[in-house]
Amino acid sequence: MEPYVIRQGDYLLQVAHTFGFDADTVWNDDKNSDLARLRPDHNILRPGDILYIPDQAYKTPDYQSLNTGATNSFVADAPTTTINIQFSDAQLASQACIVVELDHLTGLTTDGSGLLTFAAPVTLQIATITFSVLALTYSCRIGFLDPINTLSGIYQRLQNLGYIDDAIAFDATNLTLVRGGLCAFKANVSTPNAPDNVATSDAPPDSAQASASDASAGADSTPKQDPTPVPDDELKDGLKDDGTIDDETSHLLLTAHGC
Repeated sequence: MEPYVIRQGDYLLQVAHTFGFDADTVWNDDKNSDLARLRPDHNILRPGDILYIPDQAYKTPDYQSLNTGATNSFVADAPTTTINIQFSDAQLASQACIVVELDHLTGLTTDGSGLLTFAAPVTLQIATITFSVLALTYSCRIGFLDPINTLSGIYQRLQNLGYIDDAIAFDATNLTLVRGGLCAFKANVSTPNAPDNVATSDAPPDSAQASASDASAGADSTPKQDPTPVPDDELKDGLKDDGTIDDETSHLLLTAHGC
């Protein structure tokens, strides 16, 4: 096994197709156990992550036979992955649309909540979604979303939801910008005792690759400890000085964003 440094836009199935290995086998290899613990969703990796893949220097290329003096036809199909894009704008619910880059897909429609699901080849990096009736077009970069437990991942989701202006570039040193976006976001969602019901705001929506799942926890009989005091600014926005967010804020942001 040799190390491969994840780049922006990489995800496991795409890397596996590029280098010709089985995604599940490599992900479950002991060499990748630390990364698997750090990134529970192998479809959302971070640039700089180290993925160990089979040694490419010893890989035997696949050869195809040719018939001399004849026309030789070959068809190569890239594997596909399921893309879920959640639109927050109510007018985009139950609307017909097309994916410009995948003109063979017909009959695409968002569901009642604005969720669009389709299969795309792992070689596709950008999906352009067009709603002809509404004259609206959105672009979704596939594989470019960073994990929620990273500052860039928090920033991306806030920007997709409209709480950070699209024209503002990510700056890892600007915690104030992210705190402001989180405060505005949390002010526009309902937060009952159990954070399972989230009401999204009317902030301008954008498209976002979604892969959401909510887990319910059983009763805990462990005696509760006194909570550790938290600075006032962290109580408001949930962002810690190390660039991560607390569990409740993470849940709210994942649910509102769709992944």
